[in-house]
Amino acid sequence: MPASDTPLDLDDIQGIVLSGYGELPQAGFLMLAFGEPGRARDWVGEVAAGIESAAAGRPGGGQRLHLAFTWAGLEHLELSWQALKGFSREFREGIAGSPRRRRILGDEGDSAPERWQWGGPARATIHAVLMGYAATPEALDGLLADQRQALAAAGIEVVAALESQPLADGREHFGFRDGISQPKLAGVSTSDDPRQLVAPGEFILGYPNARDQLTMRPLVDPIEDPDNLLPEVAEDSDLHDLGRNGSYLVFRQLGQDVHRFWSWLYAATPDREARLALAARMVGRWPDGEPLVKAPQRPAGEGTDNDFGYHHEDADGLKCPLGAHIRRTNPRDMLPPKPGTEDSLAINRRHRLLRRGRAYGPPLAESLAPDDLLAADDDGIERGLHFLCLNADISRQFEFVQQTWIDNPNFAGLHADTDPLVGARGEGRATFTVPGEPVRRRHHDLPRFVRVHGGAYFFVPGLRALRYLAAPPRRLTSEISAPAAPAILLPDTWWLRTGRTLNRALETGVSLSRRATRLRNGVDRLLQQPATDALQGWILRRRRKYAIDADLAIAEERRLAGEGEVTRRITEQMSDFLLRTYRQGTAERAGNTKTYGLLAAEFEVLELPDELRCGLFAEPRRYEAWVRFGGPGPRVTPDIRNNGVLSLGVKVLGVPGETLLDDEAHTQDFSGISAPTFTTPDVYENAKLQRLIGAGLPIWYFLNPFDSHYLDMLLQALYAKAHGSPFEANYWSCVPYLFGKGRAIKYRFVPLLERRSQVPLPAPDDYLRRAMVRTLGEVDEVVFELRIQFQEDPVTMPIEDASVIWTSPEIPVARLRIPRQAFDTPERDRLARELTINPWHALPEHRPLGNQNRARKLIYYETSRVRQRINGEQHFEP
Repeated sequence: MPASDTPLDLDDIQGIVLSGYGELPQAGFLMLAFGEPGRARDWVGEVAAGIESAAAGRPGGGQRLHLAFTWAGLEHLELSWQALKGFSREFREGIAGSPRRRRILGDEGDSAPERWQWGGPARATIHAVLMGYAATPEALDGLLADQRQALAAAGIEVVAALESQPLADGREHFGFRDGISQPKLAGVSTSDDPRQLVAPGEFILGYPNARDQLTMRPLVDPIEDPDNLLPEVAEDSDLHDLGRNGSYLVFRQLGQDVHRFWSWLYAATPDREARLALAARMVGRWPDGEPLVKAPQRPAGEGTDNDFGYHHEDADGLKCPLGAHIRRTNPRDMLPPKPGTEDSLAINRRHRLLRRGRAYGPPLAESLAPDDLLAADDDGIERGLHFLCLNADISRQFEFVQQTWIDNPNFAGLHADTDPLVGARGEGRATFTVPGEPVRRRHHDLPRFVRVHGGAYFFVPGLRALRYLAAPPRRLTSEISAPAAPAILLPDTWWLRTGRTLNRALETGVSLSRRATRLRNGVDRLLQQPATDALQGWILRRRRKYAIDADLAIAEERRLAGEGEVTRRITEQMSDFLLRTYRQGTAERAGNTKTYGLLAAEFEVLELPDELRCGLFAEPRRYEAWVRFGGPGPRVTPDIRNNGVLSLGVKVLGVPGETLLDDEAHTQDFSGISAPTFTTPDVYENAKLQRLIGAGLPIWYFLNPFDSHYLDMLLQALYAKAHGSPFEANYWSCVPYLFGKGRAIKYRFVPLLERRSQVPLPAPDDYLRRAMVRTLGEVDEVVFELRIQFQEDPVTMPIEDASVIWTSPEIPVARLRIPRQAFDTPERDRLARELTINPWHALPEHRPLGNQNRARKLIYYETSRVRQRINGEQHFEP
């Protein structure tokens, strides 16, 4: 759908985005600093209920309220890291956030942020701006008084209260008509001038911009929006759109030195008509708004006009100087490389701004007539413009206009000329050039007439996003209260206590059997593969008999009924376990709990045939990576007492393209265990197992005669054993992943290390880590080969059943190289706790498949946030 044909959701857009409220001449702006986040969210919810949408149309009177937030404010409201990351870099840094940004905006000298009255580094942090509009001063005073009372009750401080004062005839303090050349939104405006029509996506997030593309905006996973407060992403995605129907608001308080402006003009040319003409040439319009392009010598009395271009009417600037204010801020059709064409206008449209400014302070002369302004004495009263503009891309729009057009001394081939009205002057005073025939006229020593007194970047959310921000954060990471007894998930009956005793006895017996490692290894060599084949044959015979999944195509998924609710229950149980177990201490993972080591590695993509060049494997290349070797869970136990299944997590760094889970960018994670099948075949059975783990009866999951899982138990038993070293185990993915369009794979990391370590007896609690340290002290590197196998048949190689081992050929595609290094350090252990391995940190070409993977998206994300909250850590992306 073309950009201009995309309908706007007017019911969800704050009204200020589509209307400047000319009917409401009174305005006031309250800069706010939040207190306690929960009370601030409650206040946001109350205000949101009173905000009018764009669907309400232009106000005929009355009053309006609108609300916008800084990045610090959204962070203070405890918006998730995933969502915060989606905002643009300029918004995150803030208007005074870096020396580079100050140079871009010309905020130096008297306009430096250190001198600002609000918003600068020496001032209180601003979290939000509350914008009030009314038809009369009395109505505005009443509106803001009510809001101040509500703010005080919510513990929110008013950092700065900025008043405005409407000036006669729509003029600004220098005496010129303002706000004439506004862009018109395609699909909304009734204007028939295509030169002024701009795609809504240039100002409103979530809609196609002038290039028919969607601008970067914050998105959240559905797990963070369980009540569906936010709109869904318009593209092919299951994410929810926090940015849609919102816009970025640039707010700058610009002080105008009116006396200096007209005094300089008088010094430049005492003649009245010449002085007025020079002022008009600096602005590009006569005081009544008539453009010089239409009336270059003197006002013709035609009033304001916006129906003109520059290239064909005035290419050399003989009517309206090339450096005039309105020519710089809206160059129309004069932009290279093809001035005067639609291409030039298209470039211009990509840098337009929707202005919503308001004057403040009394006029130097009530009439605002040039002669009266010149005759008035400097009264020392501050006056100027609260400059507000809306745009979807701060860098490409506001900052570009400010740096490349307004403050550029070489704009349009000029030299040492910045904007004569609002431009910065750099190290000294600037020049204003008036082209003429036979010679031009240059006016030197322009002082700075406009100074910056404050500023901030804000985000104006849609109304649905406002309600989302008002809701409590959706995560299981609430503040930890006093210690509580572990939850009992089943009635504490005598038979349950007896069952737990039996469970502990069986676990002890399994642990003791691990000491017989040489016997076990010999049995494996003889029986492991034949027994595996026999068990798999039994499973596949049933699948073939009932043609299970025969209706599915290759790489096609089947969502299970109630899968989402089951996943939610598992997540709650695992998160509750973390909160109970680690109330006082360092939280570990709920699964794959014990870290044997986190190691720096290199992921080497091999030279592959064209049919295998896909996503991460598109070309031979080496990437930096982290590899975590871990044990089972949910508790940290001595190595010899674990359940015998090791885990491997790999995080590949610097991957081109964006990941599916937006809490990280440019990473690709792999996850595997030292068994070819999962303990449970699907998410339903996983929920049963988690419930029994919570009750202290995991063995009952396998031995229950009324709900048999004997085959799963035997498959696990064939591979669960005491390992000599994590470097010597195979690691299977167990669940499938996409490999480009219409292809599914499983993978295995195969160790190429020839040595075989023995389990020491007696075995130290951390003998597996010691084995890794010893190996890296003796070899230059440890290498694993990554092999993939393609799904060939949906019945015998299912997507949704993790108890089936695929039998298609394995193809080497990469190598994981772990060089010699010192990893047995507290710093590396802390990093291992902070690091999150999630299979959904993946390129779209390698999207996880199947119900177990779909469940992991929620389970891994939520439990990692619980762990980080307990540990007082932030999500870490290396």
